Amino acid sequence: MDLFDLTLPAIKQLGLSPAQKAASQPTPSPEKAQTMALLKSHPPPANPPPHLPDLAEGVRPLASIPTLVLGVQSDILFPVEQQREVVDALRMAGNWRVSYFELGGVWGHDTFLLDVLNVGGAVRGFLS
Repeated sequence: MDLFDLTLPAIKQLGLSPAQKAASQPTPSPEKAQTMALLKSHPPPANPPPHLPDLAEGVRPLASIPTLVLGVQSDILFPVEQQREVVDALRMAGNWRVSYFELGGVWGHDTFLLDVLNVGGAVRGFLS
């Protein structure tokens, strides 16, 4: 997990190439306007960390795919700061349909396995 790296240079170093971007589906104007308002209220950081643009390029194939990122406050394996960076990178890559949900709990990374009610609720809300 310490080697998990979605930046474009890391993907290329592995000899992989990013998947081709999926064709965009037209989005109804009201939904797009609401999502654009959300982006304006939660823009990427003004002073992003140096690796964030490379991360944005690595996740660019997901720019047109609705994406849910779940973070857990007590997760030390994949800290919420890293989950928030993924969200920022997706937004920098043009994904205006990315949602972020942060869970509390004391189970760390295992929260995804143990807190079925809250994890399920976040996924259910995203899918609806």
